Amino acid sequence: MHILKNKIVLALLVSVFTFMMGCAGSSNSSSNEPVETAAVRDAKFKAQEADKLAMLGEMFDSFKAAVKDHAPSDVLLDFLTDSSEYWMDELENHAKNYDSTALASCQFYEAYAILLYRLYEREHLWQVPDYRMLYLLLYGSEFLNLVDRVNMGPFEVKNDRGSVGLASSPKVPIMLFNWDDTKWKLNLIETLPLITKGIEATASKKNWSDVKLALYWLDKKYHMQYTRLDESLFEPIGF
Repeated sequence: MHILKNKIVLALLVSVFTFMMGCAGSSNSSSNEPVETAAVRDAKFKAQEADKLAMLGEMFDSFKAAVKDHAPSDVLLDFLTDSSEYWMDELENHAKNYDSTALASCQFYEAYAILLYRLYEREHLWQVPDYRMLYLLLYGSEFLNLVDRVNMGPFEVKNDRGSVGLASSPKVPIMLFNWDDTKWKLNLIETLPLITKGIEATASKKNWSDVKLALYWLDKKYHMQYTRLDESLFEPIGF
């Protein structure tokens, strides 16, 4: 009786194994799709990178045109990463609240933006009702103007990161971009310290703090227009 049961179990196992082999075999034989080789995958990847590279150049041209035309804030923000927008909101809040002690913790480009924001507020220079830090960084700070005054090198793409440097040193990026699902966006937070690195070298040579350098840069630009370009801007001015 036990022998019969064992034979029945064995027969069932054989039939199941044969069925599985048959399914696998029929699946392979019925499919005419070629197996994707490493070379095919590599070719697809390179094609995607080439498409992204072309799109990056187009995005940058569109961004510069939008800035030149003083496009509405929603158009300009669409060219920037979400983290850049959040950072600008936070920086605007700092401009309204940071005292001299807190200001000392800022990097040069942040301190300069805060001092410039306070100058605009004190002298009633605003021409926009909202998104003021956005317009200040794109226009008033002249940070991005530095990029337009130099010859740019070729764009580079690596996965979801894009970059561009100077023609004289193309491998050293001065602008960084992030791929956002279907399009490129400028990472303003990481780009500004790259653009202002040369300016910050002045602080090292003179042994200045970033805040003192920011005030010096502000005075250099506006000293013929406004008289109170001094440490009074280190404190909130009553928004």
